[in-house]
Amino acid sequence: MGNIHSSNNYSERFPLDNSSEVVLRKTKNRRWREVVDIWSAEYYSFGRTNCKLELTKTNSNNQEVLCISIHDHGSGHASDEVDFQINMRVEEGLLVANVTLNGPRCMQQLPERKIPTAQGGVLKSSSFLYGRDTDRKGFIVILREKGCDDDEELPYMITVKHYFVAACSSHGVSVVAKIRSSGDGGLSVEIEKASKHPKGELLKMFDDVKGKGWPPGPASCDGAIEFSNKNNGNVPVMSMSGLQNISSLLSAAGYTNGNYNGSIIFRDCKILFDSAIFGPRNL
Repeated sequence: MGNIHSSNNYSERFPLDNSSEVVLRKTKNRRWREVVDIWSAEYYSFGRTNCKLELTKTNSNNQEVLCISIHDHGSGHASDEVDFQINMRVEEGLLVANVTLNGPRCMQQLPERKIPTAQGGVLKSSSFLYGRDTDRKGFIVILREKGCDDDEELPYMITVKHYFVAACSSHGVSVVAKIRSSGDGGLSVEIEKASKHPKGELLKMFDDVKGKGWPPGPASCDGAIEFSNKNNGNVPVMSMSGLQNISSLLSAAGYTNGNYNGSIIFRDCKILFDSAIFGPRNL
Protein backbone atom coordinates (compact mmCIF):
# COMPACT_ATOMS: atom_id res chain seq x y z
CA MET A 1 0.00 0.00 0.00
CA GLY A 2 2.77 2.42 0.89
CA ASN A 3 2.67 5.59 2.93
CA ILE A 4 3.06 9.28 2.14
CA HIS A 5 6.00 10.85 3.97
CA SER A 6 7.28 13.34 1.38
CA SER A 7 7.48 17.01 2.32
CA ASN A 8 7.40 18.10 -1.35
CA ASN A 9 4.32 19.42 -3.13
CA TYR A 10 2.68 16.93 -5.47
CA SER A 11 -0.55 16.09 -7.26
CA GLU A 12 -1.68 12.80 -8.77
CA ARG A 13 -4.81 11.16 -10.13
CA PHE A 14 -6.02 7.83 -8.77
CA PRO A 15 -8.60 6.34 -11.21
CA LEU A 16 -11.39 4.15 -9.82
CA ASP A 17 -13.12 3.34 -13.12
CA ASN A 18 -13.92 5.04 -16.43
CA SER A 19 -16.11 7.67 -14.78
CA SER A 20 -14.64 8.12 -11.29
CA GLU A 21 -11.30 9.12 -9.85
CA VAL A 22 -9.61 10.52 -6.77
CA VAL A 23 -7.27 13.50 -7.07
CA LEU A 24 -4.56 13.51 -4.39
CA ARG A 25 -2.64 16.67 -3.53
CA LYS A 26 -0.07 17.81 -1.00
CA THR A 27 1.16 21.35 -0.44
CA LYS A 28 3.41 23.10 2.05
CA ASN A 29 3.08 26.82 2.73
CA ARG A 30 5.34 29.01 4.84
CA ARG A 31 4.42 32.43 6.14
CA TRP A 32 6.50 34.15 8.79
CA ARG A 33 6.78 31.64 11.64
CA GLU A 34 3.89 29.51 10.48
CA VAL A 35 4.22 26.35 8.39
CA VAL A 36 1.07 24.73 6.98
CA ASP A 37 1.05 21.25 5.41
CA ILE A 38 -2.14 20.35 3.53
CA TRP A 39 -2.94 16.90 2.13
CA SER A 40 -6.24 16.38 0.31
CA ALA A 41 -8.24 13.74 -1.55
CA GLU A 42 -11.08 14.83 -3.84
CA TYR A 43 -13.52 12.22 -5.13
CA TYR A 44 -14.89 12.87 -8.64
CA SER A 45 -17.66 11.19 -10.65
CA PHE A 46 -18.25 12.30 -14.25
CA GLY A 47 -16.03 15.33 -13.62
CA ARG A 48 -18.04 16.55 -10.62
CA THR A 49 -16.69 16.68 -7.07
CA ASN A 50 -18.70 14.46 -4.72
CA CYS A 51 -16.60 14.61 -1.61
CA LYS A 52 -13.37 16.10 -0.29
CA LEU A 53 -11.14 14.97 2.54
CA GLU A 54 -8.50 17.41 3.76
CA LEU A 55 -5.81 17.07 6.40
CA THR A 56 -4.11 20.28 7.57
CA LYS A 57 -1.20 20.41 10.01
CA THR A 58 -0.21 23.87 11.22
CA ASN A 59 3.01 24.67 13.06
CA SER A 60 2.94 28.14 14.58
CA ASN A 61 5.67 29.18 17.02
CA ASN A 62 6.58 25.51 17.53
CA GLN A 63 2.98 24.64 18.47
CA GLU A 64 1.35 22.07 16.20
CA VAL A 65 -2.35 21.48 15.62
CA LEU A 66 -4.01 19.13 13.15
CA CYS A 67 -7.40 19.30 11.45
CA ILE A 68 -8.99 16.52 9.39
CA SER A 69 -12.17 17.50 7.56
CA ILE A 70 -14.57 15.62 5.28
CA HIS A 71 -17.16 17.51 3.27
CA ASP A 72 -19.55 15.26 1.37
CA HIS A 73 -22.15 16.85 -0.89
CA GLY A 74 -22.81 13.99 -3.27
CA SER A 75 -26.53 14.55 -3.75
CA GLY A 76 -26.24 18.27 -4.42
CA HIS A 77 -28.89 18.99 -1.76
CA ALA A 78 -27.80 20.97 1.31
CA SER A 79 -30.09 18.90 3.55
CA ASP A 80 -28.11 15.76 2.64
CA GLU A 81 -24.61 17.18 3.12
CA VAL A 82 -22.19 15.68 5.63
CA ASP A 83 -19.48 17.74 7.34
CA PHE A 84 -16.98 16.03 9.63
CA GLN A 85 -14.06 17.69 11.38
CA ILE A 86 -11.60 16.52 14.00
CA ASN A 87 -9.01 18.86 15.53
CA MET A 88 -6.08 17.49 17.50
CA ARG A 89 -3.26 18.79 19.67
CA VAL A 90 -0.76 17.23 22.06
CA GLU A 91 -1.10 17.54 25.81
CA GLU A 92 1.53 15.87 28.00
CA GLY A 93 2.40 13.44 25.22
CA LEU A 94 -1.21 12.41 24.57
CA LEU A 95 -3.84 13.55 22.06
CA VAL A 96 -6.70 15.92 22.78
CA ALA A 97 -9.31 15.67 20.01
CA ASN A 98 -12.36 17.81 19.27
CA VAL A 99 -14.84 16.29 16.82
CA THR A 100 -17.70 18.02 15.02
CA LEU A 101 -20.14 16.13 12.81
CA ASN A 102 -23.06 17.65 10.90
CA GLY A 103 -25.34 15.58 8.73
CA PRO A 104 -28.88 14.48 7.89
CA ARG A 105 -31.08 12.67 10.39
CA CYS A 106 -30.65 9.42 8.46
CA MET A 107 -26.94 9.38 9.32
CA GLN A 108 -26.19 6.51 11.71
CA GLN A 109 -23.79 6.40 14.62
CA LEU A 110 -22.90 2.73 15.01
CA PRO A 111 -22.13 0.98 18.31
CA GLU A 112 -18.80 1.78 19.89
CA ARG A 113 -16.55 -1.26 20.33
CA LYS A 114 -13.35 -1.95 22.19
CA ILE A 115 -10.76 -4.67 22.74
CA PRO A 116 -7.81 -4.93 25.15
CA THR A 117 -4.29 -4.56 23.77
CA ALA A 118 -1.25 -6.68 24.54
CA GLN A 119 0.32 -3.74 26.36
CA GLY A 120 -2.53 -3.60 28.88
CA GLY A 121 -4.34 -0.75 27.19
CA VAL A 122 -7.46 -0.60 25.08
CA LEU A 123 -8.35 0.03 21.43
CA LYS A 124 -11.75 1.68 20.89
CA SER A 125 -13.65 2.28 17.68
CA SER A 126 -16.47 4.70 16.83
CA SER A 127 -18.05 4.88 13.40
CA PHE A 128 -20.63 6.73 11.33
CA LEU A 129 -22.49 5.54 8.23
CA TYR A 130 -24.20 7.92 5.82
CA GLY A 131 -25.64 8.19 2.32
CA ARG A 132 -28.11 6.28 0.15
CA ASP A 133 -27.83 3.43 -2.37
CA THR A 134 -29.25 5.68 -5.10
CA ASP A 135 -26.57 8.36 -4.64
CA ARG A 136 -23.45 7.56 -2.65
CA LYS A 137 -22.44 6.02 0.64
CA GLY A 138 -19.70 6.96 3.07
CA PHE A 139 -18.31 5.49 6.26
CA ILE A 140 -16.15 7.28 8.85
CA VAL A 141 -14.20 5.32 11.49
CA ILE A 142 -12.28 6.77 14.45
CA LEU A 143 -9.92 4.43 16.34
CA ARG A 144 -8.37 5.48 19.67
CA GLU A 145 -5.53 3.61 21.34
CA LYS A 146 -5.22 4.26 25.07
CA GLY A 147 -2.79 3.15 27.74
CA CYS A 148 -5.64 1.94 29.97
CA ASP A 149 -9.39 1.37 29.82
CA ASP A 150 -10.31 4.58 31.61
CA ASP A 151 -12.78 7.08 30.18
CA GLU A 152 -10.66 9.97 31.46
CA GLU A 153 -7.48 8.61 29.81
CA LEU A 154 -6.49 10.43 26.62
CA PRO A 155 -5.45 8.37 23.57
CA TYR A 156 -1.81 8.17 22.50
CA MET A 157 -2.79 7.34 18.91
CA ILE A 158 -5.83 8.14 16.76
CA THR A 159 -6.60 6.59 13.37
CA VAL A 160 -9.20 8.14 11.06
CA LYS A 161 -10.57 6.13 8.13
CA HIS A 162 -12.93 7.23 5.38
CA TYR A 163 -14.62 4.89 2.91
CA PHE A 164 -16.55 6.33 -0.02
CA VAL A 165 -18.40 4.87 -3.01
CA ALA A 166 -20.67 6.56 -5.56
CA ALA A 167 -23.74 4.78 -6.93
CA CYS A 168 -22.53 5.31 -10.51
CA SER A 169 -19.06 3.82 -9.85
CA SER A 170 -17.87 0.24 -10.04
CA HIS A 171 -15.27 0.85 -7.32
CA GLY A 172 -14.95 2.86 -4.14
CA VAL A 173 -11.97 4.16 -2.21
CA SER A 174 -10.59 4.32 1.32
CA VAL A 175 -8.14 6.75 2.91
CA VAL A 176 -6.44 6.22 6.28
CA ALA A 177 -4.55 8.69 8.50
CA LYS A 178 -2.72 7.78 11.72
CA ILE A 179 -1.80 10.46 14.25
CA ARG A 180 0.28 10.29 17.41
CA SER A 181 2.63 12.48 19.44
CA SER A 182 6.06 12.90 17.88
CA GLY A 183 7.68 12.88 21.32
CA ASP A 184 8.76 16.52 21.24
CA GLY A 185 5.32 18.03 21.74
CA GLY A 186 4.47 17.89 18.05
CA LEU A 187 2.26 15.63 15.96
CA SER A 188 3.40 12.69 13.85
CA VAL A 189 1.09 12.06 10.89
CA GLU A 190 1.13 8.99 8.65
CA ILE A 191 -1.19 8.99 5.64
CA GLU A 192 -1.65 5.79 3.71
CA LYS A 193 -2.05 5.97 -0.04
CA ALA A 194 -5.63 5.62 -1.22
CA SER A 195 -6.89 2.05 -1.70
CA LYS A 196 -9.41 0.98 -4.33
CA HIS A 197 -12.18 -1.47 -3.40
CA PRO A 198 -14.87 -3.15 -5.54
CA LYS A 199 -18.22 -1.48 -4.98
CA GLY A 200 -19.87 -4.75 -3.95
CA GLU A 201 -17.31 -5.35 -1.20
CA LEU A 202 -17.80 -1.89 0.26
CA LEU A 203 -21.59 -2.14 0.22
CA LYS A 204 -21.38 -5.53 1.92
CA MET A 205 -19.05 -4.03 4.52
CA PHE A 206 -21.52 -1.23 5.22
CA ASP A 207 -24.30 -3.79 5.71
CA ASP A 208 -22.10 -5.95 7.96
CA VAL A 209 -21.23 -3.13 10.37
CA LYS A 210 -24.85 -2.00 10.85
CA GLY A 211 -26.00 -2.76 14.36
CA LYS A 212 -22.58 -3.78 15.65
CA GLY A 213 -20.04 -1.13 14.64
CA TRP A 214 -16.48 -1.39 13.41
CA PRO A 215 -14.52 -4.28 14.98
CA PRO A 216 -11.27 -2.83 16.34
CA GLY A 217 -8.12 -4.88 16.02
CA PRO A 218 -4.58 -4.78 14.59
CA ALA A 219 -5.91 -5.36 11.07
CA SER A 220 -8.46 -2.58 11.38
CA CYS A 221 -5.67 -0.14 12.24
CA ASP A 222 -3.86 -1.13 9.06
CA GLY A 223 -6.81 -0.39 6.81
CA ALA A 224 -7.94 -3.96 6.15
CA ILE A 225 -11.62 -4.84 5.83
CA GLU A 226 -12.24 -7.45 8.52
CA PHE A 227 -15.43 -8.42 10.31
CA SER A 228 -16.57 -10.54 13.19
CA ASN A 229 -19.99 -11.59 14.47
CA LYS A 230 -18.84 -11.27 18.06
CA ASN A 231 -20.48 -8.48 20.03
CA ASN A 232 -18.04 -8.45 22.93
CA GLY A 233 -17.11 -4.95 23.97
CA ASN A 234 -20.04 -3.28 22.24
CA VAL A 235 -21.48 -0.07 23.61
CA PRO A 236 -25.19 0.52 22.85
CA VAL A 237 -25.79 2.46 19.66
CA MET A 238 -26.86 6.09 19.87
CA SER A 239 -30.04 6.82 17.93
CA MET A 240 -30.42 10.25 16.38
CA SER A 241 -34.20 10.09 16.46
CA GLY A 242 -35.01 9.53 20.12
CA LEU A 243 -34.14 10.37 23.72
CA GLN A 244 -31.80 7.91 25.40
CA ASN A 245 -28.48 7.58 27.19
CA ILE A 246 -25.44 8.22 25.03
CA SER A 247 -21.85 7.00 25.32
CA SER A 248 -19.14 9.46 24.38
CA LEU A 249 -16.80 8.82 21.48
CA LEU A 250 -13.69 9.97 23.28
CA SER A 251 -14.82 9.64 26.89
CA ALA A 252 -17.95 8.84 28.83
CA ALA A 253 -18.35 12.38 30.13
CA GLY A 254 -20.35 15.03 28.33
CA TYR A 255 -23.38 17.25 28.09
CA THR A 256 -26.02 18.35 25.63
CA ASN A 257 -27.10 21.83 24.72
CA GLY A 258 -28.71 23.77 21.88
CA ASN A 259 -31.07 23.15 18.98
CA TYR A 260 -31.08 20.00 16.88
CA ASN A 261 -29.70 20.43 13.39
CA GLY A 262 -28.06 17.04 12.94
CA SER A 263 -24.87 18.19 14.64
CA ILE A 264 -22.69 16.21 17.00
CA ILE A 265 -19.75 17.96 18.65
CA PHE A 266 -17.10 16.29 20.83
CA ARG A 267 -14.81 18.69 22.66
CA ASP A 268 -11.76 17.90 24.77
CA CYS A 269 -12.98 14.36 25.28
CA LYS A 270 -16.35 15.69 26.34
CA ILE A 271 -19.44 15.06 24.26
CA LEU A 272 -21.78 17.88 23.29
CA PHE A 273 -24.95 17.43 21.26
CA ASP A 274 -26.81 20.24 19.50
CA SER A 275 -30.24 18.69 19.89
CA ALA A 276 -33.73 19.93 20.64
CA ILE A 277 -34.85 16.29 20.58
CA PHE A 278 -32.40 15.27 23.29
CA GLY A 279 -32.88 18.61 25.05
CA PRO A 280 -30.29 20.36 27.24
CA ARG A 281 -29.05 17.97 29.88
CA ASN A 282 -25.87 16.69 31.47
CA LEU A 283 -24.80 13.08 31.04
